[in-house]
Amino acid sequence: MRAYGLAALAAILLALGGSANLAHGRPAAQQLPDSPGPRSLTISRGPAEPRVVHLSFDAGADRGYAESILDTLAAEGISASFGMTGQWAQANPDLIARIVAEGHQLINHTWDHRSFTGLSDGRGGLNAAQIQSELDRTENLLLDQTGKSTKPFFRPPYGDYNDAALAATYSDGYLYSMMWTVDSGGWRRIPAGQIVDRCLRLAEPGAIILMHVGVESRDGQALPAVIAGLREQGYGFVGLTELLAR
Repeated sequence: MRAYGLAALAAILLALGGSANLAHGRPAAQQLPDSPGPRSLTISRGPAEPRVVHLSFDAGADRGYAESILDTLAAEGISASFGMTGQWAQANPDLIARIVAEGHQLINHTWDHRSFTGLSDGRGGLNAAQIQSELDRTENLLLDQTGKSTKPFFRPPYGDYNDAALAATYSDGYLYSMMWTVDSGGWRRIPAGQIVDRCLRLAEPGAIILMHVGVESRDGQALPAVIAGLREQGYGFVGLTELLAR
């Protein structure tokens, strides 16, 4: 497994806005730099300057708090990212349309949240062809629904990956494996107050704060207080590409 160093990440991402590159099927409009390969780069945070954070939400179960989360983000003027499974997108096309219309970044979270390695779900893991099928099925659905590609961003289910999995994702056009700096812990069904305390305590400049939209998580309920508390600590909020380009 490889974590991507901040200095190297910042240097590569300075090329944002440069010439278009269609390698690996990446849309030219994103104008992201080439990944050195041969594996997707694992990114868990952005550079530590300036004092900003990025909010990212995973969607793989039910609709949960997705609508109220989008309402809060719109009211606060915050651009976030959403890692969704294909099954969630298929069940919630109206929410997918709204996510895209309101300017949030799509992250491919595979079709049905199978662990790449089998570590977290005990199902034996996936080979390269299976990993690429999971990603392609979701990508094709989202392209049909929105006209927007998830490439070059994906998030491995459960955060499980290894070198073989990252080689498979890279060759499928997913250059960046988007992890996180702070896990809100909402998926553990902890109360909203504890989610707020955890996010405020663990936040740091450049952090990617991961939350979930599902009803079993209280992240949606905690979100307004998390945003208010982070602003009180002097943090600003940026979109995913903005975070990585700094």
